[in-house]
Amino acid sequence: MRFLLIFLPVLVLAVEPIRIGKEHQLFLDDHLIEHTEHLTRRVQQARKHEANPMIVPRAKWEPEGYFLPSVLFDEEERIFKAWIDGGGPGVFYFTSKDGINWERPKLHLFPEFDAEPTNRVILSGFEFDQKEAPPEKLAYLRSRERGWTYFCYASGVIKDKRETDPQKRYKMAYLWIDRKFQRTPTSKPGKLTALGVAFSPDGIHWTPHNEPASYATLDAPIHVNWDEKHQRWIMLGRAFGVVTDEKKAAQAAEPNLQYNAGRAVIRCESTDFIHWTPEKGDLVMASDAQDSPTTEIYDMRSIPYAGLHIGLVHMFLNNPDSVTLPIQLAVSRDNKTWQRLSDRSPFLAQGGFGEWDRSVISPPTTDPLVVGDELWFYYTGRNGLHSTRWIPEDNPKLLAGVSPFRGSLGLATIKRDRFVGMEGNYLPGILRTKPFIHDGGTLHVNAAAKFGILTVSLLDESGASLQKITIKEGDAIDIAIPELTKLSARKDQPVRLEFSVQNGRLFSFWME
Repeated sequence: MRFLLIFLPVLVLAVEPIRIGKEHQLFLDDHLIEHTEHLTRRVQQARKHEANPMIVPRAKWEPEGYFLPSVLFDEEERIFKAWIDGGGPGVFYFTSKDGINWERPKLHLFPEFDAEPTNRVILSGFEFDQKEAPPEKLAYLRSRERGWTYFCYASGVIKDKRETDPQKRYKMAYLWIDRKFQRTPTSKPGKLTALGVAFSPDGIHWTPHNEPASYATLDAPIHVNWDEKHQRWIMLGRAFGVVTDEKKAAQAAEPNLQYNAGRAVIRCESTDFIHWTPEKGDLVMASDAQDSPTTEIYDMRSIPYAGLHIGLVHMFLNNPDSVTLPIQLAVSRDNKTWQRLSDRSPFLAQGGFGEWDRSVISPPTTDPLVVGDELWFYYTGRNGLHSTRWIPEDNPKLLAGVSPFRGSLGLATIKRDRFVGMEGNYLPGILRTKPFIHDGGTLHVNAAAKFGILTVSLLDESGASLQKITIKEGDAIDIAIPELTKLSARKDQPVRLEFSVQNGRLFSFWME
């Protein structure tokens, strides 16, 4: 019997090259990575500034502490501005020439309440919801706008250069709380929480929108920023009671899972800052099976950066032996679908024993500032333990006579692009990209190999080597490699790059 052998051609599925243009390419995810070996993707922890804490109470009219910071650099006025919640008494306004040393502008916006000029720009109703509140203060509060009556915590100030109405140049998100809300004429009064918004022409004189803007978020911090690609405002707020089916199945035998309150992150959109959809928000992040049974997601800040959205994920590690709130990282390509980094070490962690920010830190409610070669992240911290069902061995109740330090402003920094490093140890680590198309120019690399070696190889679309350049002892956020001439000559043609890193870190690359 004879067999007829027919040889058919092998079909090779071509990979569509990724167009990178001139955007910086970071390595928080595998979007552009085809292959790695002997490399570790590691979160680079932000460095806390030696001047911390930067704002501490020093006048008799100041609150015991501050939290939920909003800090921006005003390009028009060339100064730093900060709005920080006083944890009850309202919002206080600060200015700085260098972002380190802060001044308290002498305002007198509330003469019925403040006997002397202060830097208070919002008087909150939160601290007066008490039976012992002085009648004259309650009367003054009730005479103001409805939005201030239910103002609880500030949670983000934005100077909106796109706004055509000068009275709305500055925008603020805040937590709205009505503790005696009656849903129907026959129902018992209960607590209502929502998103409140306010507007200002100068960041000092504020007017609230006198109705809740969204009922989707149930607590602060609330994070709002502008999505340039989709031309709309994005709010990341908080839901409760979210424990995923994955987590329930994986941790069904864990007795402490029942104590997980299910804090999670929801997402809403708006075109006018007032009307938000969907009504209850879309769930975008919750604790998963890799987390402990009692771990929750407290909140998240989405930062637009280099074509990505980088999430500052505020964790609530509410564990029996330790209650901490570090900030981890996540990444998104569409500002909707989020991926937490597998390296869940802190990007920003609490301070150590005896430090001012030992217990609770709050992430910025504004985007980081680019200052020279650095990114500046303003946060607040305090040394008082977050409320918890667990009773620690050194029960804080034993220290009832000591007034807790309620918080201050801190600054943490990283060099540009250095959120995550691809680390190569003694054995060289290899990173090969997927095929990509660039817009021409010189290759630039952000790497730290001061006592190591970085090699860059240019490959064609099939993987054949075209040119190789070796850099020794390089550590800079911008290492230009004009010697890789064959790369710049292949504008609009699919290519790959292969990086070899020994005793160093690779952070990003781009064409310029």
